[in-house]
Amino acid sequence: MMGRRARYLIDRLKLTYGRAMAAVLFALVGVRDRRRLERIGTDYGGWYCDPSLLPQGGVAVCCGAGEDVSFDVALNARYRMRVLCVDPTARAVAHVRALLAAQRAGSTMLIEAGPLTYDLAGFNPAAFELIDAAVWSEDGTLKLFAPRDPTHVSYSALNLQHTSSVVTVRATTLATLLAARGIGAIALLKLDIEGAEYAVLRSMLSGAVRPRQLLVEFDQVNQPLNPAFWLELLGVLRALRAAGYALVHRERANHLFILTAPGS
Repeated sequence: MMGRRARYLIDRLKLTYGRAMAAVLFALVGVRDRRRLERIGTDYGGWYCDPSLLPQGGVAVCCGAGEDVSFDVALNARYRMRVLCVDPTARAVAHVRALLAAQRAGSTMLIEAGPLTYDLAGFNPAAFELIDAAVWSEDGTLKLFAPRDPTHVSYSALNLQHTSSVVTVRATTLATLLAARGIGAIALLKLDIEGAEYAVLRSMLSGAVRPRQLLVEFDQVNQPLNPAFWLELLGVLRALRAAGYALVHRERANHLFILTAPGS
C-alpha cells in the first residue's frame, strides 16, 4: 500500500502538471477581454463572472454545492436571480436544507465549518430551489465514488481519487431539468461536478441550451487521471469555441466562458 508521504508527493506532482498544462491551453485558446469581471463568493466557493450578464429574474443553474454555496446565494440575494442549486450528495443536500431552515428562522448559517457565515440579506427562498440529483449526459441513475478523505464532501463519477466506495444517485440532463420547470433559457451555468463536466458539456452542446455565461471547473486540471488528460480538455475547449463561447478567464481549474455569438 502506498504510504501517505508518497501519495502526497504524487498528488502535488499531478496538481503542478495539470495546472501547467491548463495555463498552456489558456494561452492557446483563451482571448484577451477587457470586460469588467467580479469575483462572487468565498475564496473557496467563489467564481469570476461578468455582473452585467446577471439579469434580475434570470435563471442560474449551479451544479455542485458541497458545503459552500456562497456563489449561489449571492446570485439570488444580490442579483435577484432564480437559482437552481443541483447536488445529489447527502452532505451537500443537508447543508443547503440547513441553510434554507436558517433563513426561515432568521438565524446565521456557517459556510462549511466556519468561521464565515452566509450573507442572507435580500435572499429570496422562493427563487432558490435545491435539486437532489446529478446533472449528467442522460437521465436515469449514476454511480458516484467517494472521496479518499472521508472529511471531504465531493463525490466523482470518474473516480478521480481511485476509491471503491460508491453511492447511486438520480441523474438528469440539463435539458430535462429545465423542461420539467418550463425554463427555456438560462443566463448562467456553473459546473463544479468532479470530472463529469466533459459529458455534461458534450450533452449541452448537442442540444439547444446555451447559457450566456458558462463557469466550469475542469477537475482533471487538479487531479489528472493520465498524462494525456489535456487532449480531452483541448477538444472540449475547441467545441465550445465552435459553439460561440470565448474563454475569457481562468483561475486555477475554474474557467469562465462568455457566449459572444448567441445563436451559433
